[in-house]
Amino acid sequence: MNRAVLALFGTVLYVATVITASAFESLLLDRDVVAERDAGTLLGPGMVVAAGLVVLLTLFRAAALADAAEGRAPEVRGTFPAQPASAVRAPRTDDDAPPPDGRAPRLLAAALTAAVLVWAAMLVVGGAGYGATRGDAASALLFAERYALSPFVLGAAVLAALVVAGTLVVGRTGDRRSP
Repeated sequence: MNRAVLALFGTVLYVATVITASAFESLLLDRDVVAERDAGTLLGPGMVVAAGLVVLLTLFRAAALADAAEGRAPEVRGTFPAQPASAVRAPRTDDDAPPPDGRAPRLLAAALTAAVLVWAAMLVVGGAGYGATRGDAASALLFAERYALSPFVLGAAVLAALVVAGTLVVGRTGDRRSP
């Protein structure tokens, strides 16, 4: 399966898992995801969308790096109407694949990078959104400080690391299976 499709699947899985985990955390901890009553109804979903974009871009970058390390460009199979049929390349087989040269994305580095970027994106979007509703920058900084160690934000960061690592593992082992 194409790694870009796996990146999309991984992102959908991540967003669904974050929504579900936040709901369970809210029930178990008996507190709201965003406790400020004047924050509005779109602040929490906006934070999750930002986290989902970070995971999507991380997985797309990892897919592009892995394809480049194997000497393959992302495949287009004639779906673009202006593309001539002669421009469609046949997919590589294991026999003509070049040996890996170490440029493939590192699993742990990609997972940790995704976790840190999700944590930062959620705090920036949440702080900016809350600061915009309140009308001052101090509220934005206080919101980010208050939610930096929130179980909802930290849970989303941990889930990002797990989904990115799992998607990269599936992308690596998917090419080795026989058709």
